Amino acid sequence: MVLRSGFANTGHVPSYAQDNFGASHEFKFVEPNKPTAVRFDVVNLFDTIYEIRDGSGIGVFASQFGPRRGYYVGVSQKF
Repeated sequence: MVLRSGFANTGHVPSYAQDNFGASHEFKFVEPNKPTAVRFDVVNLFDTIYEIRDGSGIGVFASQFGPRRGYYVGVSQKF
């Protein structure tokens, strides 16, 4: 992905890659007889620091970086 930088957005910042991980499992309990799914996700698995904007250009006044590592858990149940 090429993101722009510099005066009039004529340059670009270095490319980057973000590794994510996700796992889910569905449990089937006897009593309610409804499957329940549990999901676990990690965004930016290796906690890579990368720049989205470098703060140059027209109307851009600050650098911006991608998200740090994040952990997410979800539980859902079917009707």
